[in-house]
Amino acid sequence: MSEEWVSIYEELSEAMLDVRRACPKLPVLGTSTLRPRHLLPSDQVQLVDQEVGRRNGRQSQQEGKEEQRLELPSLWLILWRWAQCVAFACQDAWRLSRLRCRFGRTLLRLAQQPADVILRTWYFRPPTEELSSDFYYGTLPQQLQARGVRCVMLCGDIRGTPEIEFSSAVLCQPQIRSIPEWLLVPPWAPLVIAWEQLTTALSLRRLAAGWGDRRVARVCAAGCLGSLQTITQRNTLHFYAARSAVERWRAKAFVTFYEGQPWEQPAWHGAKEADPRCVTVGYQHTVLLSHNFALMKPQDDGRISAQPDVVLCSGHRTRAFMSPGHLRSRLIEFGTFRPFPVSDALRRPSPGKRVVLVVPETGILREAVLLFEFAMQAARLLPDHRFIFRCHPIMPFDQLRASLPQTPEEFPNIEVSRTRSFEEDCGRASVVLYRGSSSVLYAVMHGLKPFYLHQARHEHGDPLFELDVWRERVGSMEEFANAARRYAATSEYDAVSHWEPAAAYVRAYAMPVTERSLDLFLDAVALSDQGSRG
Repeated sequence: MSEEWVSIYEELSEAMLDVRRACPKLPVLGTSTLRPRHLLPSDQVQLVDQEVGRRNGRQSQQEGKEEQRLELPSLWLILWRWAQCVAFACQDAWRLSRLRCRFGRTLLRLAQQPADVILRTWYFRPPTEELSSDFYYGTLPQQLQARGVRCVMLCGDIRGTPEIEFSSAVLCQPQIRSIPEWLLVPPWAPLVIAWEQLTTALSLRRLAAGWGDRRVARVCAAGCLGSLQTITQRNTLHFYAARSAVERWRAKAFVTFYEGQPWEQPAWHGAKEADPRCVTVGYQHTVLLSHNFALMKPQDDGRISAQPDVVLCSGHRTRAFMSPGHLRSRLIEFGTFRPFPVSDALRRPSPGKRVVLVVPETGILREAVLLFEFAMQAARLLPDHRFIFRCHPIMPFDQLRASLPQTPEEFPNIEVSRTRSFEEDCGRASVVLYRGSSSVLYAVMHGLKPFYLHQARHEHGDPLFELDVWRERVGSMEEFANAARRYAATSEYDAVSHWEPAAAYVRAYAMPVTERSLDLFLDAVALSDQGSRG
């Protein structure tokens, strides 16, 4: 990503902040268009591309004149989209009513005892057996309860549908009290949000028409339509789920992820609405990028804090990144529950394996298609290399297969990893081809040489952007093929000497969670005395 691209996106982020301050409505918090983050949603990509085009003078004089005329969303389009939101809200209200009727007594039983900490997480599918660890929080709930800290897991379905099957599976978990988050949402809430979506969209349209700064006006216009998306409705519902959770369990701490996603701030707002003394905690469990301004430079909209009270950082490096923008938050070097190699012998570079692990960005179709298309073409140039395609659980390979021009089965040297663990795939590979995936950090710790696919036409999201050793950037298939051949011919001694500084960097970026991590967390949320008694 060029410095110009970052500069443009930072200016657009400032414009988003201006819009949020000018329209302090609850659905604005959940509007994806108005939340700067990585990865960019499609409407933000379009805004950036338009600004790049204007600055580079690629438009004709006539196009430039047309650009001066701001296109406002028509009232008919607004009403049509709102009608879709109302229909969606009615469906959700019905589903939520069914959940309350089916599991209301179970909820009352599970709410009889207070909880000290509520941990909000995602499931990729209904749990089919007793879970020994959470995908994100690992064994944190069990470790806290072993110290006498009472926990509740607030579980969201990544599929986004409040289904009976999912709720039943979650409520059956025996170790930790686990609650499907939609069970806490009042059935009338979607209808209230739908009405607020209409008033928000009309307010943003008026702001766009009267704003003198065309850049901010364009963001207003995009936000007008963004506020009428069904995902905005779902994001905003997290306000009600969090408020209900803190009220029911009288929790002292409410923990969410901290990625810059548009559902996080509504959840913190809901927790504070229930109890201003409740400590909001954001877990920075994944990579940080220079243009993720929601995390690097969070700015309040004048009504609600844009940052949690406490930030759990994955390591020393990420804490250093975030400190300047979080003067009011307490930042803790907490660590990650992702597995690390147990010995140096398992993670030494092995150039001679000639196996490429391909890991796209989490659940983003355009990123997965870009990387897999590139890898399939590279596989033709490297018949002596084997390629392993590995998808994130959010988006299994079968979901994106139809978007690819070719299938891996057409290539004798490509396989799709379906049943092996990430650690097993790393153990088979010598190279990792990636873009924005946090998996590259752990691949480096397993001795893999990282090759970042840089594409000028696409958002740049290299988690290792600070690293000037070991990692290589490639922009074409030929460039990657030549670099892969060079590395395959490298001696193991030379590979290890270049890998060691990179491994040290990653160890500072993402460290394992320790007992001290738990001590710091409990102290930050004023539970250290209770935790020590446990």
